[in-house]
Amino acid sequence: MAVVTKIVNLISSQALNKRKFDALLDEVNSVYNGLLMHNNVRWLSRGNVLQRFVDCLEEIRLFLQNEGKIEQYPQLLDVMWLSKLMFFTDICQRVNELNVKLQGTNKTIIAMIDLIRAFDAKLHVFRNDIITRNYKYFLKKNINDLDIHGKPVEETVTEEFISVIDSSINEFSARFSQFKELSETLKFIMYPDVTSFDKLNLSQFDWLENEEFEMQLIDFQSSSIWIQKFIETRKELELIERGRLTSNMSKNANNKILEIWNSLPDTFTCLKKLARAILTIFSSTYACESLFSEMNNIKDSLRNRLTDDSSSACILLKETSYNPNISYLSSNLQQQKSH
Repeated sequence: MAVVTKIVNLISSQALNKRKFDALLDEVNSVYNGLLMHNNVRWLSRGNVLQRFVDCLEEIRLFLQNEGKIEQYPQLLDVMWLSKLMFFTDICQRVNELNVKLQGTNKTIIAMIDLIRAFDAKLHVFRNDIITRNYKYFLKKNINDLDIHGKPVEETVTEEFISVIDSSINEFSARFSQFKELSETLKFIMYPDVTSFDKLNLSQFDWLENEEFEMQLIDFQSSSIWIQKFIETRKELELIERGRLTSNMSKNANNKILEIWNSLPDTFTCLKKLARAILTIFSSTYACESLFSEMNNIKDSLRNRLTDDSSSACILLKETSYNPNISYLSSNLQQQKSH
């Protein structure tokens, strides 16, 4: 990454070099109009910078050659280095895809954990793909199209790639080990009708009366009315999730789940307490991060009021999901008439 950042800064941070490189991209009819600069603060920056660098690799080499600086960066002619660059570009893109899926509002803790589990399974698939040297999921690893002679030492490169994948697998396993232990318990909020008490891990909910909880669970699972209600709710949640994935609808699934749990009678108090505890788990920092970003925009040097009330009103106005029907509201107003 250090070499990539250095080359990008050489081209993009100097006005003359940037104009020359932009002209070169325009001359070769590139779909890009320049390179992206790396920023550690921006959470997608690394992957996007590597992606753009690899896509413009031929143009970068040509530019440095025209400027007489290609010798300063022998890595651009090193097949081993290029192979690693393209591998890490693919890996970063996969991680970026996961990051994007984890962002956004109105996602249940179950949906977040499912995404993590899916990515963990994909890492094992990537590992097998490297071992078999098919590289079906690492298209940029195949550098046969580059105008460079020689091939990397396949065994050395493969071992290094496998080591990176293994480190990622271990890191994910360590970071999300607690969620794996609670996976069956977290599913309880959506599948209480088929959940077995023996599979629930209630160690984190020591305030819960386990004996009473088990008795209430038996009563609940013996009631065909409540079982049918959760079956219907799951169908509605399926429609909400499909809408979120296909049309970016932001309907809150948590509200729907909470609504059905609140509708249960107090005879299932222990079940409702566990469900509410699971629903209040802070599954993502996205809400906090987006709120801080909005606060930075609101509290700028151009604002004309500094009171807490005005700041609070601006934040509520920015963060609310309420979308007023302006046409309907204006149609009900009495128009001013001349006297």
